Amino acid sequence: MNTVIEMVNFKLAAGVTEQDLLAATKQSHAFIAGLDGFQYRSLSYNEASQTWTDIVYWQSMETAKAASDAFMGCADCQALIALIDKESVVMQHQEVHFSSCDAA
Repeated sequence: MNTVIEMVNFKLAAGVTEQDLLAATKQSHAFIAGLDGFQYRSLSYNEASQTWTDIVYWQSMETAKAASDAFMGCADCQALIALIDKESVVMQHQEVHFSSCDAA
């Protein structure tokens, strides 16, 4: 069973600030970090395209997909969802086949 990354690329809705996004991300993180299979999460920004990327590492594809479903129904995650331009969202799940953390 391979580790899975969940990558969500998105732009912010009109009028939303970076501070708004970071506060909502931190609020949602307590929930996400408590889900089965959670390993690591990061949020990055590409200034040229004004696109954010939220990456979460999960133990397996099953835990990643279960987490996605749970996230959408979580009250603590609704603030984050509301800040995102829905038309810009691109979500992917990918299996990790090499990690420097695992290399001997």
